[in-house]
Amino acid sequence: MFDEFGKEDDNWRPEAPKYRRYIFKAFSILFIAFVFFLIALMVYRLISSKPPASMKEMVWNDAAVAAYGENGEGFEVNHIMCSDSFSDEGMFSVSMITYSPTIKQLQMTVRYNDRVLNYLEEDYPGAKELEGEKYVFVIRDDHDNIYTSYSYTRAERTGYTYRHLIFENVTFEDVNALTLDVYYINDADFSEDARHSMKVYRYDYAVLPYELGKPEAGKYEIFTYDPQNG
Repeated sequence: MFDEFGKEDDNWRPEAPKYRRYIFKAFSILFIAFVFFLIALMVYRLISSKPPASMKEMVWNDAAVAAYGENGEGFEVNHIMCSDSFSDEGMFSVSMITYSPTIKQLQMTVRYNDRVLNYLEEDYPGAKELEGEKYVFVIRDDHDNIYTSYSYTRAERTGYTYRHLIFENVTFEDVNALTLDVYYINDADFSEDARHSMKVYRYDYAVLPYELGKPEAGKYEIFTYDPQNG
């Protein structure tokens, strides 16, 4: 190919065949679609990994409502800022920990990755298909006191199961640490090591006042677990 001066144009290239242009356009479209898919997937995973609204606040049960009374005078609730909240293998975590010294009530949200049920099934065949609760929870302090009865609310999100636990009559007097232990419900021998453990409180954790708002009795359905009755 020659330019207007009769010299050969070194920059000239023959036009690419149509099929190549179509392949390039198709590849470009697919690449852009793949990028948007990855972004959408990341946003979805981010949203689905966050706890539902019901798991991000204190639950008002009958004891808390009664203690609050007409105007909440004298009713105190603290927010325990727990930074060491994951079990060793990372499948369980604890968040939204509150404690009312007024009624000695300890609350917390537990989240577990549903993939942990595959490991449970390996040790207890059939556990994955078990109806109802698969795990039970126990609070222990550093003086060998244990709390095994609790009430709870429940929620689920894609890939995760949530329980908001309420323990009554928990004392913090001279207590330096509290741990939440997790057991398989059909093999809950509290004298044995737990399947999973998380720190709930330690003497050096920050404790801040919790903003109460007004009591909302009956906002969530509350269930009860008692090891004596199952």
